[in-house]
Amino acid sequence: MDQPITGFVTGLTSNPNFALPISVTNQTALGALNAQFNGKPIQISPTVIDPNFKNADTQSFNLNIQQEIDKNTSFMVGYFGTKGTHLELEQDINQFGVLGSPQNFIDPNNKSLGTLNPTRPFLSLSPNSPRLPGTLLGNSLTERFSGSNSNYNALWITANRRLSHGLQFNASYTWSHSIDDVSRNNNGIVIQDSTNIASGRGSSDFDVRHRFVVNAIYDLPFKGNRFKSGWELAPIASLQSGNPFSVTVPSSLITGVANVAANAVGPITVTGNPLGQWILPANFAAPTNTFGNTGRNGFTGPGFTNVDFALIKNTKLTERLNAQFVANAFDIFNHPNYGQPNGLFNPATPATLAGFGVIGSTRFPAGDSGSSRQMQFAIKLQF
Repeated sequence: MDQPITGFVTGLTSNPNFALPISVTNQTALGALNAQFNGKPIQISPTVIDPNFKNADTQSFNLNIQQEIDKNTSFMVGYFGTKGTHLELEQDINQFGVLGSPQNFIDPNNKSLGTLNPTRPFLSLSPNSPRLPGTLLGNSLTERFSGSNSNYNALWITANRRLSHGLQFNASYTWSHSIDDVSRNNNGIVIQDSTNIASGRGSSDFDVRHRFVVNAIYDLPFKGNRFKSGWELAPIASLQSGNPFSVTVPSSLITGVANVAANAVGPITVTGNPLGQWILPANFAAPTNTFGNTGRNGFTGPGFTNVDFALIKNTKLTERLNAQFVANAFDIFNHPNYGQPNGLFNPATPATLAGFGVIGSTRFPAGDSGSSRQMQFAIKLQF
């Protein structure tokens, strides 16, 4: 469940020796620079690519039973699965060996090397260091590789009724679970613990456990002149449970990555109130030099409900020419569908806890399906 990625090498242009983050205070200092990088180790954050990187691939499989109830009605019950391999992942191969414990280092020339963690695998404290001689690397070393995988399993039940007595419909229910190590989304694809990829395994960011969809077309039984006949109603309703989200703490000094999972020190209260705090900050705590116990995607956000409706009028102009008028109402009940709550827990800044668990947006931007009621009218000539 990924796609081939191109343009990897373009990011390498920001790595040494193509680009070096050197700062000077005046023009005279430029003449004193030598050919070697003389900045601080924390200024270098190279990106590397696994030379054995492979494009992702998927395997899909299903087993289903179909049965006809009568000549117009049938149903299907089936298992559907998908397995993704060689999925893209980014890990910090220079992540701390011992969590936390940053220190300020001074080289033999009494020059500050910055705040570093001495347990990084690639760290040189002086040009004579046996760990990585001649190299100053005290920050993250991001490697992009294809070592992740995913799986999706679903029970799918659907019923169909072909046009009979003016009615046709389709209804389906899906009970599913998608699992992966890390999902590709706006938060990136960097895993929390690069020394233990499996620790990030959990529900996919886009996982939906329950989804029900029903749609129908009903030919109204009005007969007579052109105005009375040719009317159709076409509703479609979609209901699904929410997507998972994580509660994290901003703590780059623990692992070198931006956030780590929060700790739960007691029962967590999920109010389910999209207009208040969806989840309360009580009984959350910041971990101390360790990973939190709430894990990845341990909580579920708001669900999604949407009903669309269409009114259709067909008018025969001639034997071969038909005029069709369509009035569409999207999200006809104007039901609000909310986005994910703010899952960033920051006890170091108590004022931000008022915004923790608060939903600040709808699921989709205004104008997208399911965001707000929208009307659309159209006229077609069919021949």
